[in-house]
Amino acid sequence: MRRAVLPLALLVLFAALVALRLHGFSISAWHAVIDGSAPAEVLLGEPRPIRSDDWKVQLPLAFAQAASEPRFSRSNERIGFGQSALLPIELPVADALVVFHPTLWGFFLGDDVGMSWLWWSRVLGLFAAWTGVFHVVTRGRLALSAISSAALCAAPFFQFWSFNAAPHAAAVGLAFVATVALARAERLAAIAASAVVLAWSGGCIAFALYPPYQVVNVWLYVALVAGYWLDAHGRDEGFAAGLRRHWLARAVALAAAGAVVLGSVAVFVRAAAPALESLRHTAYPGVRIATGGDRPLWQLLNENLAAPLWASDWGPFLNVCEAASFWMLAPIAIALWMWRYAADGQRFDRFALPIMAFWVVLIIYAGFDVPESVGRATLLSMVPGKRAVLAIGLADAVLLVRFLGCAAPAVGPERRRAYVLAVAWALAVAACAWRLKVDLPDARMAVLLGLAAVNGLLAAWVLAGRRRELPALALAAASLATTIWFNPLARGGADYVRGNELSRRILAIDREAGGESVWVAFGSDEIGDLLHAIGVRTLAGTRTLPPLELWERIDPEGKARHVYNRYAHVTFVAEPSNHPTFQLRSQDTVVLRINPVGRELRDLGATHAVFRGDARARGVFERMSPGYEYLGSVGDNHLYRLPPLPAAASALPDPLTR
Repeated sequence: MRRAVLPLALLVLFAALVALRLHGFSISAWHAVIDGSAPAEVLLGEPRPIRSDDWKVQLPLAFAQAASEPRFSRSNERIGFGQSALLPIELPVADALVVFHPTLWGFFLGDDVGMSWLWWSRVLGLFAAWTGVFHVVTRGRLALSAISSAALCAAPFFQFWSFNAAPHAAAVGLAFVATVALARAERLAAIAASAVVLAWSGGCIAFALYPPYQVVNVWLYVALVAGYWLDAHGRDEGFAAGLRRHWLARAVALAAAGAVVLGSVAVFVRAAAPALESLRHTAYPGVRIATGGDRPLWQLLNENLAAPLWASDWGPFLNVCEAASFWMLAPIAIALWMWRYAADGQRFDRFALPIMAFWVVLIIYAGFDVPESVGRATLLSMVPGKRAVLAIGLADAVLLVRFLGCAAPAVGPERRRAYVLAVAWALAVAACAWRLKVDLPDARMAVLLGLAAVNGLLAAWVLAGRRRELPALALAAASLATTIWFNPLARGGADYVRGNELSRRILAIDREAGGESVWVAFGSDEIGDLLHAIGVRTLAGTRTLPPLELWERIDPEGKARHVYNRYAHVTFVAEPSNHPTFQLRSQDTVVLRINPVGRELRDLGATHAVFRGDARARGVFERMSPGYEYLGSVGDNHLYRLPPLPAAASALPDPLTR
């Protein structure tokens, strides 16, 4: 009965938070783009424009699914030629496979419900799944498991990415818990129930649709299962006999779970075949090959040095999100295990062995280049080193929690070992601080040395403390102190996106045009994403799959194909040139410089335009665009109708129809 209290409490909490439409997304960043009004949705904190993957890309595309005809279709015909909603971004689709996208179910109940559901299913799902993982790891210490899972949820890697990696981590955690339950089950009903959960969690991993996280999490699952098997087989003499009991039922259940996952993947591949083929041949991310080496150890330890609290210039990290890591302490646990093995002949923790091996391999991969052949053989070629941080942090947490839950603390004479290791750890962190100061110019060495000393004290507490929940609680508090300031607490926000003055005017113009207006947004790709959200066709904004047939209208020879054949945020810039040019600003940002009154823009099907800029920039644009009919302004966003095509040109086929 006591085991059911926590899941029930989490369900009640989830229902209450969703009913209140609360979430942590920075959707209110749209206020600054649209009209500069105060974000009334924000209850605490402030929206973070850096989280554009959420407020500018995924959430507008999710809203667009509700605005499409038919609603929640596999392909949204209001985006360019019709953009797949099956990949590469997870979007709500009215399809049986949505069962493997539980974080998206709320969008079928409304946009605000969808945002709240998406946020809290990520947060509480991660907490619940990893409380279960740590419950297995600690051999049943529920309080320690819950505190450790809370520390994981407070980690910068989850907080600063708005928990977008949480579904991946939760799915692999649940898959491991289901595998353990399948091995332990003594009744046929329990075996069947475990297989159902394993099949569902396996499907969630398969359809999480981000290979850099999927690959490392599958390897983490393998390491966790191997560790559990080694531990149970070596510790419990009856483990093998228990597995043999109902062995056929277990084998059938395991095979059935695998068949469900593989069958679902086959259905998906068939449904998404054209989109998959397009994605596979893109310059980014399709042909990207990773060889690691872009996240050395001193950068991984930026959270141990509380960098989110003092850094403003992130240097090679680019921004606070890309820098996000975990407060890591596993090395001290590994060191004490090894010392005990070498000095006292104590057996190394069997469960920790494969996790430690996995952790070491990823640390090496993240910090050093590896041969491409090795990357391809292990599938790590799909994982940039900085994206391996997710699994590094999870493995680190498993090792630390395993030590806290199952290893004896260093007491009596052995405390000297704990103090030696704590000092060594403080010195190692200090060495990383010296190197990190080169990357982050805001760093102050005196502050970093003080934080290195704090790491040493925490290490001594972990190694020698008797109350094992307390250092875990301190770690949770330390992580939370560096992240709690980031995500806002907001209520709703979708109504503003759809109902602001700019959206209302554009929708009215689109209705006058019979729903056939096609907009080009000059000076701001964000407005293109707003048009996606309200269900109006646009040439600008985020293209998750490249609309090659659209761009080939103005680049028939494909000279710039290497530029636009990618996942990209497309920005239009008005220039008085008769030759449109595509420019790659970053790996996922494409700028199209085009004459606003040239034939090429009309060949793309544009009928209306939004120009974003101040009064001076607007004057320059209007002098460059004779014949444009001014339709009004909202803030710095100015609306126009393009002049009609000459009679000869009006016979051109509409490039936005199939």
